Amino acid sequence: MIEKSTYINLLLDDIISSGGLCILNYSEGLKNTFEGVLKTSRVDINDRNGRRMNIMKKVIQSLLGIVLLLSVVIILGVAYLTITDYKPDEVETLEVVSHVSTIAERGNVISLSTWNIGYSGLGAKEDFFMDDGVKTQPNDISVVEGYLEGIKEVLTSIDTDIIMLQEIDIDAKRSFYMNQKVIIDELLSDYDHSFGKNYDVTYVPVPLPPMGKVKAGIGLYSQFQMIEATRYSLPGEFKWPKKVVMLDRCIVSSRFELKDSDADLIIINAHFSAYGDGEMSAKQLEYVKSFITNEYNKGNYVILGGDWNQTFPKVDVNSYPLYQNGDYWLPNNINEDWISDDWTFAYGDGTPTYRLLNEPYQEGVTQTGVIDGFILSPNIHLVSSEVIDLNFEFSDHNPVVINVVLD
Repeated sequence: MIEKSTYINLLLDDIISSGGLCILNYSEGLKNTFEGVLKTSRVDINDRNGRRMNIMKKVIQSLLGIVLLLSVVIILGVAYLTITDYKPDEVETLEVVSHVSTIAERGNVISLSTWNIGYSGLGAKEDFFMDDGVKTQPNDISVVEGYLEGIKEVLTSIDTDIIMLQEIDIDAKRSFYMNQKVIIDELLSDYDHSFGKNYDVTYVPVPLPPMGKVKAGIGLYSQFQMIEATRYSLPGEFKWPKKVVMLDRCIVSSRFELKDSDADLIIINAHFSAYGDGEMSAKQLEYVKSFITNEYNKGNYVILGGDWNQTFPKVDVNSYPLYQNGDYWLPNNINEDWISDDWTFAYGDGTPTYRLLNEPYQEGVTQTGVIDGFILSPNIHLVSSEVIDLNFEFSDHNPVVINVVLD
């Protein structure tokens, strides 16, 4: 039999041993728990990092996809514009719509006018993105209709024997797809007329919003019987791909019979290049110089008129207001020795014929100058020359009117 004291001692030993074990077991449990927490934390951190990486990968993939899609769209767009690019022949016979039987005569005064009507979209309240403005078209079609009504009134009041017009839209977003040729044809229904296309682009993708579709050209209207009209492509073009959205510059030469004469009257409507470093304009000038002198040497009477986008000899561009001191755009001067001095330039009395479109027109502030007019062969006498000053109300150009006599 165990003594009470011994029993108590043994019991105490068991309790102490059990307690130690419990403490050890508890410590081991804490250790395991702590290690588990650490493991779980590591897993959570790794999961979060993994999720972040996946999100970043998806964002990068999406951006690359967008860039790739845009690249494909641009490539396909340029390819489409290249395939559908208007490629006129160097020489094309144009249709002459005849309404007149009157034959021009030497010795009589003949009146002529030239006017870039700016597709009835570039009146005094407008600016244009290529002239450091922002717009590609007027705010709505009623504005275009208003400008066109003004243009029609001016054409009726001028009433010249020959009317030469540039920038006539036949199907263009910039003029709300108004066929201005049909409207002007109806207005001048008692004139012979011809039309040469110089702009035909399915879609001009700049700026934002884009300019879109453009189909336009130059027209000549005559109260004398027109024998024929021919479109001649002018040399020079912009580099690809820019060239597929730019104009295909040309002249339209119209031939008229003269009463009691073996010679013909050759009247040429021209719209030369406006942009570039001047090299293109120089090529075009050389081309027309050869053209008009050849016709003159055949014994014909020659008049070339239109929008030259260059200023004439002896015109001082610095005598007109300039935008950014002329650094943004300034017409090149035609050299005085470009053609023999027995040829006559006619461009009015110094009244400006064009204005820059960087802003709505402000008289005395907006850049202006003289780039529209005529040149006459030596066998033609200039009677008078004037600019009809419209303050650019209906177009960014003013009409130029001359009276001549064929010697």
